[in-house]
Amino acid sequence: MKYTVVNILIISIISLIACKEPVDDQLVDPTDKDTASVEISYKEKAKSVYDFIQNNYKAGDLYRENNPTQGGDNKYCYLWPYVGMLTAGNVLYELGYDQSIHDKEFDGLEFFYEAREELPGYQAYPIIEVKSDHYYDDNCIVAMELIDAYRLLGDQQFLDRAIAITEFIMSGEDSRMGGGLYWLEAVAGDCTSGPNCIKAANTTAYAAFVTSELYKETQEERYLDFAKRTYKWNYNTLRDTSDDLYWNDINIGTNQINPVKWTYNAAMMIMSGVNLYEITGEQSYLDESIATARSSFSKFTSVRDDQLFFPANDPWFNTELMTSFIKLSTYDDKSKEYIEVFIKNADHAWENARTQEGHFYEDWSGNSQGRYFWLLHQACMIEVFGRAAIYRGE
Repeated sequence: MKYTVVNILIISIISLIACKEPVDDQLVDPTDKDTASVEISYKEKAKSVYDFIQNNYKAGDLYRENNPTQGGDNKYCYLWPYVGMLTAGNVLYELGYDQSIHDKEFDGLEFFYEAREELPGYQAYPIIEVKSDHYYDDNCIVAMELIDAYRLLGDQQFLDRAIAITEFIMSGEDSRMGGGLYWLEAVAGDCTSGPNCIKAANTTAYAAFVTSELYKETQEERYLDFAKRTYKWNYNTLRDTSDDLYWNDINIGTNQINPVKWTYNAAMMIMSGVNLYEITGEQSYLDESIATARSSFSKFTSVRDDQLFFPANDPWFNTELMTSFIKLSTYDDKSKEYIEVFIKNADHAWENARTQEGHFYEDWSGNSQGRYFWLLHQACMIEVFGRAAIYRGE
């Protein structure tokens, strides 16, 4: 076929039109959930949530409790949600991100530290603002992150601080109710009544785990003795023998059990049991951890919108359970199935359970926004995606 000059001109014009630069309304917005987007890794998801928090929650060297601000909020967040950012610092460093992130989070922790002569520890709110109470569970989760920081960076100051505050943690145990730990220092020792006059599953399980971790680092027998004793108290006192899960606490004044069961209480008993198995070689510890893991998956999951989900509330608690499954999976293949369900939940949340601004809902199924504004509910997503990346070998 022969082309005339007119034919060639027509073809050229059509080609130019087809290849023209896109105008603004034709560009694809990568944040638009209704358009196809490039799949990103769990490592990248963890960092993107961290960046979101820096842009929305940062308050000087610390963070705000909520975004948007809620009625009654203070200037800064409490220690509990701040520890979620310590975990973020450890996990992101382990994933290869710059150490400056890690340094920032652990430097901020110092605002909570009370270097008192006896039993120094971390108080619930920044000491630069006001004097507040010291909670045994808060200090336990800080100690866990300090020990992880020591293992990651090899800096002795982290281990030394963990050892120092563990003296405070261990002071929360006495012989009332046969053992176990109080919840906070203000009611320790001589309380006789009230809702906080309790021996609690969370503090006791956390303390057993922290001291078993310190035994691994120091080989000091007193840490192992404490870990075994407190683990045994929780197992014998607050375990529901019908399902191997753990009641929340026992009230000293009334001798009444609080029957609420939380995912993180089960998680910390699983992790403590695995540690004690690794240290002692006693099979019973591993068997008990596996029994609690089986029941946790059975009792704490439910079908919502044709998918199996962990509880619709308190995702940080649930994240502790995921971490315990990862620890147990070295010895128990069934736990690997539980981890995959959890990661699938997080995948669903990434796509279907976020506000327009980018906050993750409290309910990862997307059915309810819940307390999406709380820092801890956002911070735990860094841990979720970060641990998924490490577990998957990214």
